[in-house]
Amino acid sequence: MTLPADDDAVGVQIARQLADNLNYAGIDATLDPQDDEQALRTLLIDHDFDIFVGRHPLIDDPDELRALLHTRFTEEPGWQNPYGITSPIIDDLLERQRRSLGAERADTVEDLQRRLIELQPFSTIGFPSRLTATRRDLSTESIPNGLATRHAYLNLERANPDRDSLRVSLLRSNATTNWNPLVPENETGNAILDLIYEPLFERIDGDLTPWLAEDVTWADSGTSVTATIQLRPTLQWHDDTPLTTADISFTYEFLQDTTLSDSEDPVPAMRFRGRSSLVDDVDTHSNTEVVLEFQDTSVEVARRALTVPILPMHRWEDRTERIRTYQSEALEIDNEEPIGSGPFVFEEATDEQGLTLTRNADHFLFDIEDPDETLEPLIAESTFEEVDFEVAANAGVAFDAIDSGERDITAASIPVLDTDALEEEFEELEVLLGEGTEFFLIGFNTRRHPLGNHRFRRVVSRLVDREYIAEEVANGYAIPSNTPLQRTKYLTEEFEWTGESMLGPFPGEDGQADPQLARSLFRDAGFRYDGEGDLLTQQ
Repeated sequence: MTLPADDDAVGVQIARQLADNLNYAGIDATLDPQDDEQALRTLLIDHDFDIFVGRHPLIDDPDELRALLHTRFTEEPGWQNPYGITSPIIDDLLERQRRSLGAERADTVEDLQRRLIELQPFSTIGFPSRLTATRRDLSTESIPNGLATRHAYLNLERANPDRDSLRVSLLRSNATTNWNPLVPENETGNAILDLIYEPLFERIDGDLTPWLAEDVTWADSGTSVTATIQLRPTLQWHDDTPLTTADISFTYEFLQDTTLSDSEDPVPAMRFRGRSSLVDDVDTHSNTEVVLEFQDTSVEVARRALTVPILPMHRWEDRTERIRTYQSEALEIDNEEPIGSGPFVFEEATDEQGLTLTRNADHFLFDIEDPDETLEPLIAESTFEEVDFEVAANAGVAFDAIDSGERDITAASIPVLDTDALEEEFEELEVLLGEGTEFFLIGFNTRRHPLGNHRFRRVVSRLVDREYIAEEVANGYAIPSNTPLQRTKYLTEEFEWTGESMLGPFPGEDGQADPQLARSLFRDAGFRYDGEGDLLTQQ
């Protein structure tokens, strides 16, 4: 299963290469393109797939792998172990890294990466660049990675004080139809939702910056960790309702069980599960002071929990009806006319056509007297009164709109093209080249035979030529990788890309597997073939 070429041209080429090479190896493999929304449901909710080829959100911290791979999350929907892997060794390492600090945690994460390469619950292919099309007269030096985050929009405001609006071109329509921050989305939709909903702390350039919170004090007793958090004064929601610690307490309870019931079968939110599961207890001391308690967690890992979006209790507390075993009303709704506390307010939307956000004049950024130094670049003297998003039928239409002056910039990464030729064709358009916020992977449904056999998965993972994908399919706008932690401080020399996968060399040339070499790899893994060269497995 993969996305269609219109949604992910590189991803579908990876999937096609893998399917072709599996067929060369005597395995009946077919390509099953599904649109973005259906693919996410098939993968993350129904688990109705054999192999998934696509993208995964960038992993900033090893603890993100805990929800993705730990056995305790196997039965949950969302990016909670969608591959169904059950490994006591991986479980133990994921738990140890959560409790560890410094060198001890680094050693544990090294062991974890070795085990992931050995067991291959999913296989990392590479990290694509992010290509953003923008008008030349828009100052974009402050956003090399495009509009991938909330603070990218704010940085762009400060860099363009003479503009009173920003006109953004969308290449997918998701952001015009669903504004539910609790369900899996794509990169573009997440960044837009982040303009509406905000966390206690924002991650900027790798550091946690006070956002809705004014300050935090940490205490480590040796058996538990607590975070005492002070909110900024006079915070309020977009409907003028005060934002208090009651909303903070509600959010953490709600993320862990969107039915708010006493049942032994909670329905957690499909997003932010790893972060919310860190919190053991919440105690509100006043309207502006709240204490979070963590068990079996280091301060380094506990900090991640402070980055979940805070929800308005008065809007979400009536959305708790259980619909199915792992589904509640809160996870089903599109959350029309969302109310948040962010720098922009939802104004209006037309399904699959466009979306308009307007300036939140009461946002704390406009009334802050002594901002943290990391906040200063986000505070502009003049700001966008409106951000207007319009869905383009395809990338070519988006390029025309930017070149003609109807649009300023694309929200999502554009398809991989010859950027020099693109800039020559469109005189007023330029392409920003930055680091992407996703990585390509092959995900295996280990619940199904023979994908439950790690030796089988290891051979399948070798049937993608990572160098060829990065250089030829992605036109050089990607780097091959052995590990999902490629863009973290935990990328040690052992896991750096050296021109060949740590699993072994690609059994062929230029993306095409040699049938005899591929079959020999499966034979070495313990599999047999019939007289016609078809791989045999037990049913």
